[in-house]
Amino acid sequence: MSSTAELEEALQLKRAGKLDQAVIALEEILGRSSSNVLALTHLADVQLRRHKTTEAAEVLDRAESAGGTTAFTARIRGELRYRERRWREAAACFRDAAVLGDRGIWSLLQLARCHLRLGELDAARGAAAQAAERDERASAPWVLLGEIALREGSDDAVDLLERAHERAPDDEYAYAKLIEARLLQLPPGEREREVQILLRSGGSRDRANRHLLGVLARLRSEGGDEHRAAETWRERREQHGDPYARKMEAYALRRAGELEQAAVLLRACLLEDPEDLILFRTYVHLKNRRGALDELRATLEQLIPVAGARRGAVYGELRKLGPA
Repeated sequence: MSSTAELEEALQLKRAGKLDQAVIALEEILGRSSSNVLALTHLADVQLRRHKTTEAAEVLDRAESAGGTTAFTARIRGELRYRERRWREAAACFRDAAVLGDRGIWSLLQLARCHLRLGELDAARGAAAQAAERDERASAPWVLLGEIALREGSDDAVDLLERAHERAPDDEYAYAKLIEARLLQLPPGEREREVQILLRSGGSRDRANRHLLGVLARLRSEGGDEHRAAETWRERREQHGDPYARKMEAYALRRAGELEQAAVLLRACLLEDPEDLILFRTYVHLKNRRGALDELRATLEQLIPVAGARRGAVYGELRKLGPA
Protein backbone atom coordinates (compact mmCIF):
# COMPACT_ATOMS: atom_id res chain seq x y z
CA MET A 1 0.00 0.00 0.00
CA SER A 2 1.34 3.46 -0.89
CA SER A 3 2.04 6.04 1.81
CA THR A 4 -0.79 8.18 0.42
CA ALA A 5 -3.24 5.29 0.75
CA GLU A 6 -1.99 4.54 4.26
CA LEU A 7 -2.47 8.16 5.27
CA GLU A 8 -5.99 8.20 3.84
CA GLU A 9 -6.81 5.05 5.81
CA ALA A 10 -5.55 6.72 8.99
CA LEU A 11 -7.63 9.81 8.25
CA GLN A 12 -10.74 7.69 7.76
CA LEU A 13 -10.19 6.33 11.28
CA LYS A 14 -9.78 9.89 12.54
CA ARG A 15 -12.98 11.06 10.84
CA ALA A 16 -14.84 8.05 12.26
CA GLY A 17 -13.77 9.02 15.78
CA LYS A 18 -11.60 5.90 16.17
CA LEU A 19 -8.79 7.95 17.64
CA ASP A 20 -6.74 5.21 19.31
CA GLN A 21 -6.64 3.28 16.04
CA ALA A 22 -5.77 6.46 14.15
CA VAL A 23 -2.78 7.01 16.45
CA ILE A 24 -1.51 3.48 15.73
CA ALA A 25 -1.94 3.94 11.98
CA LEU A 26 -0.18 7.31 11.93
CA GLU A 27 2.68 6.06 14.09
CA GLU A 28 3.17 3.15 11.70
CA ILE A 29 3.52 5.64 8.84
CA LEU A 30 5.98 7.69 10.87
CA GLY A 31 7.94 4.56 11.72
CA ARG A 32 8.80 4.33 8.02
CA SER A 33 9.03 8.08 7.35
CA SER A 34 9.70 10.03 10.55
CA SER A 35 9.63 13.43 8.80
CA ASN A 36 6.24 13.04 7.09
CA VAL A 37 4.89 16.49 7.95
CA LEU A 38 1.27 15.71 7.10
CA ALA A 39 1.24 12.54 9.20
CA LEU A 40 2.91 14.39 12.09
CA THR A 41 0.37 17.20 11.98
CA HIS A 42 -2.58 14.83 11.81
CA LEU A 43 -1.10 12.88 14.73
CA ALA A 44 -0.88 16.12 16.73
CA ASP A 45 -4.53 16.82 15.89
CA VAL A 46 -5.60 13.33 16.98
CA GLN A 47 -3.64 13.55 20.23
CA LEU A 48 -5.29 16.88 20.96
CA ARG A 49 -8.71 15.32 20.39
CA ARG A 50 -7.68 12.58 22.83
CA HIS A 51 -6.89 15.34 25.40
CA LYS A 52 -3.18 14.40 25.25
CA THR A 53 -1.90 17.96 25.10
CA THR A 54 1.72 17.18 26.00
CA GLU A 55 1.98 14.54 23.28
CA ALA A 56 0.20 16.83 20.80
CA ALA A 57 2.69 19.65 21.48
CA GLU A 58 5.69 17.35 21.05
CA VAL A 59 4.47 15.97 17.72
CA LEU A 60 3.54 19.43 16.46
CA ASP A 61 7.05 20.68 17.24
CA ARG A 62 8.42 17.80 15.17
CA ALA A 63 6.10 18.70 12.29
CA GLU A 64 7.20 22.34 12.24
CA SER A 65 10.87 21.37 12.61
CA ALA A 66 10.51 19.16 9.55
CA GLY A 67 8.42 21.42 7.34
CA GLY A 68 8.10 24.86 8.90
CA THR A 69 4.86 26.53 9.92
CA THR A 70 1.96 25.83 7.57
CA ALA A 71 -1.69 26.85 7.70
CA PHE A 72 -2.47 23.39 9.10
CA THR A 73 0.20 23.40 11.83
CA ALA A 74 -0.72 26.98 12.79
CA ARG A 75 -4.37 25.95 13.17
CA ILE A 76 -3.53 22.93 15.30
CA ARG A 77 -1.21 25.03 17.48
CA GLY A 78 -4.06 27.50 17.83
CA GLU A 79 -6.31 24.66 19.02
CA LEU A 80 -3.64 23.61 21.50
CA ARG A 81 -3.31 27.14 22.91
CA TYR A 82 -7.10 27.48 22.95
CA ARG A 83 -7.36 24.26 24.98
CA GLU A 84 -4.79 25.73 27.38
CA ARG A 85 -6.85 28.95 27.65
CA ARG A 86 -3.95 30.99 26.32
CA TRP A 87 -6.29 33.14 24.29
CA ARG A 88 -3.84 35.73 22.98
CA GLU A 89 -1.35 33.13 21.76
CA ALA A 90 -4.20 31.12 20.27
CA ALA A 91 -5.43 34.22 18.42
CA ALA A 92 -1.97 34.77 16.94
CA CYS A 93 -1.89 31.16 15.71
CA PHE A 94 -5.34 31.31 14.11
CA ARG A 95 -4.43 34.63 12.50
CA ASP A 96 -1.29 33.00 11.07
CA ALA A 97 -3.38 30.09 9.77
CA ALA A 98 -5.71 32.47 7.95
CA VAL A 99 -2.80 34.44 6.48
CA LEU A 100 -1.08 31.23 5.36
CA GLY A 101 -4.14 30.27 3.35
CA ASP A 102 -6.26 28.09 5.62
CA ARG A 103 -9.37 27.30 3.61
CA GLY A 104 -12.84 27.53 5.04
CA ILE A 105 -13.88 29.65 7.98
CA TRP A 106 -12.81 27.67 11.05
CA SER A 107 -9.63 29.61 11.80
CA LEU A 108 -11.51 32.91 11.44
CA LEU A 109 -14.24 31.66 13.79
CA GLN A 110 -11.68 30.56 16.37
CA LEU A 111 -9.87 33.89 16.00
CA ALA A 112 -13.17 35.66 16.71
CA ARG A 113 -13.77 33.42 19.76
CA CYS A 114 -10.30 34.23 21.12
CA HIS A 115 -10.93 37.96 20.79
CA LEU A 116 -14.33 37.49 22.45
CA ARG A 117 -12.66 35.68 25.36
CA LEU A 118 -10.22 38.59 25.66
CA GLY A 119 -13.04 41.15 25.62
CA GLU A 120 -11.78 42.58 22.32
CA LEU A 121 -15.21 42.94 20.79
CA ASP A 122 -14.34 45.01 17.72
CA ALA A 123 -11.62 42.53 16.72
CA ALA A 124 -14.00 39.63 17.35
CA ARG A 125 -16.66 41.29 15.20
CA GLY A 126 -14.15 41.84 12.39
CA ALA A 127 -13.07 38.19 12.28
CA ALA A 128 -16.67 36.92 12.49
CA ALA A 129 -17.78 39.31 9.73
CA GLN A 130 -14.92 38.10 7.53
CA ALA A 131 -16.09 34.51 8.08
CA ALA A 132 -19.65 35.52 7.20
CA GLU A 133 -18.43 37.04 3.92
CA ARG A 134 -16.40 33.95 3.09
CA ASP A 135 -19.34 31.56 3.60
CA GLU A 136 -22.69 33.32 3.30
CA ARG A 137 -24.66 30.14 4.08
CA ALA A 138 -22.88 29.32 7.35
CA SER A 139 -24.69 29.99 10.61
CA ALA A 140 -21.65 30.03 12.92
CA PRO A 141 -20.43 33.55 11.99
CA TRP A 142 -23.90 34.94 12.73
CA VAL A 143 -23.99 33.11 16.06
CA LEU A 144 -20.71 34.78 16.98
CA LEU A 145 -21.93 38.19 15.84
CA GLY A 146 -25.01 37.62 18.01
CA GLU A 147 -22.86 36.64 20.99
CA ILE A 148 -20.82 39.81 20.57
CA ALA A 149 -24.05 41.85 20.52
CA LEU A 150 -25.21 40.02 23.66
CA ARG A 151 -21.95 40.92 25.38
CA GLU A 152 -22.52 44.55 24.42
CA GLY A 153 -26.15 44.45 25.60
CA SER A 154 -27.28 45.39 22.10
CA ASP A 155 -30.84 44.82 20.85
CA ASP A 156 -29.27 43.67 17.56
CA ALA A 157 -28.51 40.30 19.18
CA VAL A 158 -31.97 38.88 18.46
CA ASP A 159 -31.83 39.86 14.77
CA LEU A 160 -28.33 38.45 14.30
CA LEU A 161 -29.20 35.17 16.03
CA GLU A 162 -32.41 34.88 14.01
CA ARG A 163 -30.23 35.02 10.89
CA ALA A 164 -28.10 32.20 12.31
CA HIS A 165 -31.21 30.13 13.13
CA GLU A 166 -32.63 30.69 9.63
CA ARG A 167 -29.43 29.32 8.09
CA ALA A 168 -29.34 26.25 10.34
CA PRO A 169 -32.76 25.51 11.92
CA ASP A 170 -31.41 22.28 13.43
CA ASP A 171 -28.38 23.93 15.05
CA GLU A 172 -29.19 23.56 18.75
CA TYR A 173 -26.51 26.01 19.87
CA ALA A 174 -27.76 28.77 17.55
CA TYR A 175 -31.33 28.16 18.76
CA ALA A 176 -30.23 28.25 22.41
CA LYS A 177 -28.45 31.59 21.95
CA LEU A 178 -31.53 33.00 20.20
CA ILE A 179 -33.70 31.98 23.18
CA GLU A 180 -31.14 33.56 25.51
CA ALA A 181 -31.27 36.84 23.60
CA ARG A 182 -35.07 36.89 23.73
CA LEU A 183 -35.14 36.05 27.45
CA LEU A 184 -32.67 38.82 28.24
CA GLN A 185 -35.13 41.34 26.79
CA LEU A 186 -37.63 40.41 29.54
CA PRO A 187 -37.74 41.80 33.09
CA PRO A 188 -36.08 39.41 35.61
CA GLY A 189 -39.35 38.15 37.16
CA GLU A 190 -40.93 37.41 33.83
CA ARG A 191 -37.68 35.86 32.62
CA GLU A 192 -37.73 33.24 35.40
CA ARG A 193 -41.32 32.35 34.57
CA GLU A 194 -40.33 31.74 30.95
CA VAL A 195 -37.37 29.62 32.11
CA GLN A 196 -39.74 27.47 34.17
CA ILE A 197 -42.08 27.03 31.18
CA LEU A 198 -39.17 25.91 28.99
CA LEU A 199 -38.00 23.43 31.63
CA ARG A 200 -41.49 22.01 32.12
CA SER A 201 -41.85 21.21 28.42
CA GLY A 202 -40.93 17.56 29.03
CA GLY A 203 -39.89 15.56 25.98
CA SER A 204 -39.85 18.62 23.76
CA ARG A 205 -37.02 19.93 21.63
CA ASP A 206 -36.28 22.54 24.29
CA ARG A 207 -35.88 19.98 27.07
CA ALA A 208 -33.59 17.82 24.91
CA ASN A 209 -31.32 20.70 23.84
CA ARG A 210 -28.26 20.57 26.08
CA HIS A 211 -27.12 24.02 24.94
CA LEU A 212 -30.45 25.51 25.92
CA LEU A 213 -30.30 23.84 29.34
CA GLY A 214 -26.88 25.45 29.78
CA VAL A 215 -28.27 28.86 28.81
CA LEU A 216 -31.13 28.50 31.30
CA ALA A 217 -28.74 27.40 34.06
CA ARG A 218 -26.49 30.41 33.47
CA LEU A 219 -29.45 32.79 33.49
CA ARG A 220 -30.49 31.36 36.85
CA SER A 221 -26.97 31.90 38.19
CA GLU A 222 -26.98 35.47 36.92
CA GLY A 223 -30.32 35.93 38.70
CA GLY A 224 -28.72 34.80 41.96
CA ASP A 225 -30.47 31.42 42.25
CA GLU A 226 -27.53 29.01 42.38
CA HIS A 227 -29.58 26.11 43.76
CA ARG A 228 -31.90 26.21 40.73
CA ALA A 229 -28.90 26.70 38.46
CA ALA A 230 -27.35 23.52 39.88
CA GLU A 231 -30.63 21.66 39.35
CA THR A 232 -30.66 22.70 35.69
CA TRP A 233 -27.05 21.67 35.16
CA ARG A 234 -27.90 18.35 36.86
CA GLU A 235 -30.79 17.84 34.44
CA ARG A 236 -28.43 18.39 31.52
CA ARG A 237 -25.85 16.02 33.05
CA GLU A 238 -28.42 13.27 33.61
CA GLN A 239 -29.96 13.65 30.15
CA HIS A 240 -26.76 13.90 28.17
CA GLY A 241 -23.97 12.36 30.29
CA ASP A 242 -22.24 15.70 29.93
CA PRO A 243 -18.87 16.21 31.76
CA TYR A 244 -19.07 19.98 31.27
CA ALA A 245 -22.52 20.06 32.90
CA ARG A 246 -21.16 18.10 35.85
CA LYS A 247 -18.40 20.68 36.31
CA MET A 248 -20.82 23.59 36.06
CA GLU A 249 -23.18 21.88 38.51
CA ALA A 250 -20.27 21.58 40.95
CA TYR A 251 -19.40 25.27 40.62
CA ALA A 252 -23.05 26.26 41.15
CA LEU A 253 -23.28 24.06 44.24
CA ARG A 254 -20.09 25.63 45.60
CA ARG A 255 -21.52 29.12 45.12
CA ALA A 256 -24.74 27.93 46.80
CA GLY A 257 -22.74 26.80 49.85
CA GLU A 258 -23.31 23.07 49.20
CA LEU A 259 -19.63 22.30 49.63
CA GLU A 260 -19.79 18.54 50.27
CA GLN A 261 -21.82 17.88 47.12
CA ALA A 262 -19.60 20.25 45.16
CA ALA A 263 -16.44 18.47 46.31
CA VAL A 264 -17.71 15.05 45.18
CA LEU A 265 -18.47 16.33 41.68
CA LEU A 266 -15.27 18.36 41.39
CA ARG A 267 -13.20 15.30 42.28
CA ALA A 268 -14.86 13.25 39.54
CA CYS A 269 -14.30 16.07 37.03
CA LEU A 270 -10.66 16.45 38.01
CA LEU A 271 -9.89 12.75 37.64
CA GLU A 272 -11.43 12.92 34.16
CA ASP A 273 -9.69 16.15 33.10
CA PRO A 274 -6.57 16.50 35.29
CA GLU A 275 -5.02 19.25 33.16
CA ASP A 276 -7.80 21.77 33.87
CA LEU A 277 -5.89 24.25 36.02
CA ILE A 278 -8.94 26.22 37.24
CA LEU A 279 -10.68 23.00 38.24
CA PHE A 280 -7.53 21.78 40.01
CA ARG A 281 -7.12 24.98 42.00
CA THR A 282 -10.82 25.10 42.89
CA TYR A 283 -10.80 21.53 44.20
CA VAL A 284 -7.60 22.00 46.21
CA HIS A 285 -8.88 25.26 47.75
CA LEU A 286 -12.23 23.67 48.64
CA LYS A 287 -10.62 20.66 50.34
CA ASN A 288 -8.17 22.87 52.26
CA ARG A 289 -11.02 25.15 53.32
CA ARG A 290 -13.01 22.18 54.63
CA GLY A 291 -9.95 20.65 56.32
CA ALA A 292 -10.44 17.41 54.37
CA LEU A 293 -6.71 16.88 53.93
CA ASP A 294 -6.73 13.07 53.88
CA GLU A 295 -9.28 13.12 51.06
CA LEU A 296 -7.19 15.73 49.23
CA ARG A 297 -4.03 13.64 49.59
CA ALA A 298 -5.80 10.54 48.28
CA THR A 299 -7.09 12.41 45.23
CA LEU A 300 -3.69 13.97 44.49
CA GLU A 301 -2.05 10.56 44.64
CA GLN A 302 -4.62 9.25 42.16
CA LEU A 303 -3.88 12.16 39.85
CA ILE A 304 -0.12 11.60 39.59
CA PRO A 305 -0.20 8.93 36.84
CA VAL A 306 -2.66 10.90 34.67
CA ALA A 307 -1.77 14.53 35.44
CA GLY A 308 0.34 15.10 32.32
CA ALA A 309 1.59 18.69 32.20
CA ARG A 310 0.09 19.32 35.67
CA ARG A 311 2.13 16.61 37.41
CA GLY A 312 4.49 19.21 38.90
CA ALA A 313 1.54 21.12 40.41
CA VAL A 314 0.18 17.88 41.89
CA TYR A 315 3.53 17.06 43.50
CA GLY A 316 3.71 20.64 44.79
CA GLU A 317 0.38 20.32 46.59
CA LEU A 318 1.39 16.95 48.02
CA ARG A 319 4.57 18.49 49.43
CA LYS A 320 2.51 21.21 51.11
CA LEU A 321 0.44 18.51 52.85
CA GLY A 322 3.55 16.82 54.26
CA PRO A 323 3.78 13.13 55.14
CA ALA A 324 0.61 11.14 55.78
